[in-house]
Amino acid sequence: MQLDELGVPEPSLAVAIDGVSVAYERNGRRVEALQDITFSIRPGQFVSILGPSGCGKSTLLKVVSGSLTPTAGRVLIGSQTPEAARDRQLIGVVFQSPVLLPWLNLQDNVALLLEAKGVKRGERMALAEQYIRLVGLCGFERHMPRELSGGMEQRASIARALAFGPSVLLMDEPFGAVDVMTRDRLGFDLLDIWRQTQKTVLFVTHSVHEAVLLSDVVIVMSARPGRVHAVREIRLSRPRTREVRLQPAFHEHLEELMRDVEAL
Repeated sequence: MQLDELGVPEPSLAVAIDGVSVAYERNGRRVEALQDITFSIRPGQFVSILGPSGCGKSTLLKVVSGSLTPTAGRVLIGSQTPEAARDRQLIGVVFQSPVLLPWLNLQDNVALLLEAKGVKRGERMALAEQYIRLVGLCGFERHMPRELSGGMEQRASIARALAFGPSVLLMDEPFGAVDVMTRDRLGFDLLDIWRQTQKTVLFVTHSVHEAVLLSDVVIVMSARPGRVHAVREIRLSRPRTREVRLQPAFHEHLEELMRDVEAL
């Protein structure tokens, strides 16, 4: 991460992670989850974190979101702490489970965070409708979560995270619970949404293929304690279409990341 002599991140950085470590006590033993994680993300970048189960990917997202305080190091969202950025609603989070409230319809679920923010009903319904359209769910506004497919529920959770206008979107394996065909379609949907919104995205995945398809940069993390094993720039043109997967460069990136993963 690039820091000046005063320890202040460059203004061009959306997220700056500097020497972050996380340790905790379990059954009287000290367990290190993360160790000296350092990297940065520019505004509008799509960065994926790739690594084996238990390497601390989700823990790192909790630190960036401000819901977990690191044992050492620091994170800045722009020039603010994660806690301050969260309070100003500059951070949106999409979990592996959509976490939709079953007694609310789709539009009310998408508007939920806007209601908590104090936005008047007419305005929040209009914003919810805008983001429902963005994620391709027009016509389902009055449907209850039980009436939606898993992929549709996850699109709704993305709409909800975007609706209150965060600058940074944290995504913790958002497609991990859906089938392969739905996961593939949601990946391209996400690329289209990202292109239109230009949010900064930090995306956790187990899938090498998904990381190459979506990302500008892939951070490969080692097993516990999680460390940065490699930082790989994905040099593929955008917008990414289905045809990009036929390009030799796509397979070169796949092979490079597979070698990284196999070396862990």
